[in-house]
Amino acid sequence: MKLYHASTVAVEHPDVEHSRPNLDFGRGFYLTTLHDQAVRYAARFTRRGKPAFISEYDLDDELLLEMNEKKSNP
Repeated sequence: MKLYHASTVAVEHPDVEHSRPNLDFGRGFYLTTLHDQAVRYAARFTRRGKPAFISEYDLDDELLLEMNEKKSNP
């Protein structure tokens, strides 16, 4: 699964240490599966005169299923 993150910097290694505390769902690293959504969010930065980057990540679907299984069956 492809995931996208829009930011003012390219993010090679995501972490929550650099996130702002008062976001919609609290501190975190926000991603979307929708490339167009990331493009629209990045445009918000460029309208403010800031650089914009869209970082792309590949999430292993099998690993995600395995993690969900473990969570459901402790």
